Amino acid sequence: MLRTFTALLVLLAGFVLPGTRAAADCPPSCPAKGGGSAKQDCHAEFASTALRLNYPHFDPAKPKPAKELRCFDGDPGCDTDGAVNNECVFPIDVCLLTNPDPFVPACAPATVTAVTVPNPKANSDLQALQAALGALLPPSGDACTTGQVLHVALKGPDAKGRFKKVTATVKVKAATASGTDANHLKLTCLPHGWPSHGFDHDNTRATPLETIISPANVATLVPKWQTDFQTLEGGSSNGVTATPTVGNGLVYASSWNGKVYALNASTGAVKWRYDTGSAGVLGVQGTPTLTADGRVLVGDSLAQVHCLDGKTGKLLWKQVVGGAADHVWGGITVANGRAFVGIASHNDTPCTQGRVVALDVDTGTPLWTHVMVPDEICDNDTTIACTSDADCGGGTCVPSRGAGVTATVAVDATGNDVYVDTVGCFTFPSNGDEDSILKLDASTGNTTWKRRVQPPESFKVCQGDGAIACVADADCGANAPCVAKSFYHDFGFLNGPILASDGTQPLVVSGSKDGSLYALDPATGAPVWTRAVEPSPVTPAFAGFGLFDGAVGFANNRFYAALYDFIPALASPPNHLMAFDATNGTTAWQDDIGKSWGSIAVANGVVFTGTNVVAEYYAYDAATGARLKTFTVPTTISSGASIVDGTVYVGYGIIGPAGGVLAYALP
Repeated sequence: MLRTFTALLVLLAGFVLPGTRAAADCPPSCPAKGGGSAKQDCHAEFASTALRLNYPHFDPAKPKPAKELRCFDGDPGCDTDGAVNNECVFPIDVCLLTNPDPFVPACAPATVTAVTVPNPKANSDLQALQAALGALLPPSGDACTTGQVLHVALKGPDAKGRFKKVTATVKVKAATASGTDANHLKLTCLPHGWPSHGFDHDNTRATPLETIISPANVATLVPKWQTDFQTLEGGSSNGVTATPTVGNGLVYASSWNGKVYALNASTGAVKWRYDTGSAGVLGVQGTPTLTADGRVLVGDSLAQVHCLDGKTGKLLWKQVVGGAADHVWGGITVANGRAFVGIASHNDTPCTQGRVVALDVDTGTPLWTHVMVPDEICDNDTTIACTSDADCGGGTCVPSRGAGVTATVAVDATGNDVYVDTVGCFTFPSNGDEDSILKLDASTGNTTWKRRVQPPESFKVCQGDGAIACVADADCGANAPCVAKSFYHDFGFLNGPILASDGTQPLVVSGSKDGSLYALDPATGAPVWTRAVEPSPVTPAFAGFGLFDGAVGFANNRFYAALYDFIPALASPPNHLMAFDATNGTTAWQDDIGKSWGSIAVANGVVFTGTNVVAEYYAYDAATGARLKTFTVPTTISSGASIVDGTVYVGYGIIGPAGGVLAYALP
């Protein structure tokens, strides 16, 4: 069975997450047996600080025990190699116990005299587990193996290059004088598909799995199907700006009309649609996130998070994570049973307090909230958090806001560390952790490190020189008077950080609206390099939608970005599609596609992106920057694409009635 027996281990028999729930308050499905009779089931137990049985997925309305662990290839926490490589590496440590287990009171502890792993010759991992267990005998107390794993490779590829899920069962028998404790653990590895906004937990937006589409044949791609939401729904707003996600033979898409759709991946036919009820605000802009156990999570403009059954669209739970001004813009990242949700405002009028909320994936229960700005700051010094005017030395203590989290967070391979970007607010000065990249502890939300890329901003500037902050006219000299800003610089990051490597060291990299690409050390937050594509605007100019607007992609030791512009627009803007070397940020190649909010997608040496200027979509050679294909599309595209098994799935439509999903494949 899978149980807690010391402070170092966690209850895994169902849905218990380390550091978040005790056995007494876990969902009703927790007591899932691992095998063996009630009189023998306390002698050997599978143990892990991360794995949790998750399938069938938990339904709060009909709680039932989970029977197996399902893991996407590359899932943080359960696939311990952290790589998307058509194989899962599961931890399979086992403990031999001599103490009573409160979950099986009928079992009296007895000394384990022998342990067997059936058919160990079939797999070297099982042979290693058998040897490690043998080394624990005879146990003088509770004793556990360490570092044991089971490699489960996907089945494939078939003639079309596709892989299929594989299930493996680990069995362990522990013999005692009173009988045998027979345990089993069912582990299923699933093809990765494109389950989230960033493709993987690193937010690379690049698949290493695609082998069908290539630079040699991408020009021959033809339309496979089109599902037009304006035709389906009517109305004035049907744009799809979020990346569609792909898994289980379905394509999941969200729309500004407030609905989430499941489409047949082969035909585009609608299998189900779910109405979030948010059409009266701004609908849905976040990518639907798939979990390996078959759930879909999505946030909306009413600051609601919806957890749906991926097969049927049935609502499993809904959690409100904000108020009237709050909005969930980005995709939700799921790791180790936690769903990480970024919160920002609708349009900065008014701003809200930016924050990240962690929810329990099974129930939607909030686990922690990390707020990015203080409740109040001094109007004469925005770096001072205050509770009254007395804290401000002559200034006024005012409510603070800003540092929205519009972006999808990144998570390390273990699921223990969360990387977050914050963005500015044009109606309030930069303060707190605005314009920052942060690393948070996934279990608590506490800050591990934070790196501000722009200094805090003042409420006032000198009228004669907007680069000079002031409190009174005397601070300005010849540039007086000291005046309130009509708007603030609105820098920061609209999209999430990328966890990458330049081949010699790991990096966390983000493209800012201020015109620069920043690379930091993920362990410490120390700067590694900065690439300023354009200098940051100075008041009265400001970022507006900024230079780095769409999500950046990473593959082949390069970062790829479609660029927008500042307000007012640059007289001589850069080329709007650029590739940057990962070692120092230098330009590898560039081309002009016009101003773009487009998110990048990369597959097998091909870069895909859209533009705001014309109704076209593009494919580029990732190595050389040569344009390989121009697609004529119904309207402009800012959605990122998902590329799975030789098909490109991309949303279209931004603001207006037109919107839907397109699929392209080789003839």
